[in-house]
Amino acid sequence: MIDVRDDDKVTDMGLLHGLGREPNTVLGSGMPVRHLAYLCALVIVAACQAPVPLTPTAAPPTAPTAAPTAAAKPTSGPPTPAAKPTSVPPAASNTRVETLNAANAAFRSGDLKTAAGLYDRVVNTPPNPAEAAAASAAIDDFARFRGIVTLLADGREDEARTNLQELQKRDPSSPLARLGSQLYDQYGMTGQLRGACAQLQPQVTSQAGPTLATLQGLGVAVDAPTLCSVP
Repeated sequence: MIDVRDDDKVTDMGLLHGLGREPNTVLGSGMPVRHLAYLCALVIVAACQAPVPLTPTAAPPTAPTAAPTAAAKPTSGPPTPAAKPTSVPPAASNTRVETLNAANAAFRSGDLKTAAGLYDRVVNTPPNPAEAAAASAAIDDFARFRGIVTLLADGREDEARTNLQELQKRDPSSPLARLGSQLYDQYGMTGQLRGACAQLQPQVTSQAGPTLATLQGLGVAVDAPTLCSVP
């Protein structure tokens, strides 16, 4: 019969020699040497194991930042040209002087088409029986001359020439007929109405002074500086 305790003793003695103790050393605790050896072995194994790395904590997902959207620039269409004021034509029952003044007002406001139509109405309206011959001639010549200026300002050169021919037909030597011929010739050389009127201006008073005085006496709003002008 084998006594296991003897084997344990032999093992314990070997362990004591491995730990550097004498065989007759007595452990104070009474713990078997084999158990102590097992404990030491566990401590050594635990110390030799590499520490388990900590699992990194994932950062919370961040919402993507939207790129700033550029503000849409307002698109503007092509500028709308301002409408020219339109004059209200006078009543058909108005006198020729009243129609002349309405034509002058339309010309000053830049409503050239209305002004040209009113000047044409004056010359096509029969004079009043009480109207003197000198007054009728002054009204007709003035309406024709201003018609030439208005038509040239509106770019209607052929119609302006027709007005000049009608003005010369009545009396080619009349002051406004001569001024009308000079105006048309100057305009033909330069193509600029403003410059043509400027060339004509020094002769207005000397040639057409009496005619302008007659018109002013009839109530027509006219003077030498504005006889040939550009609106």
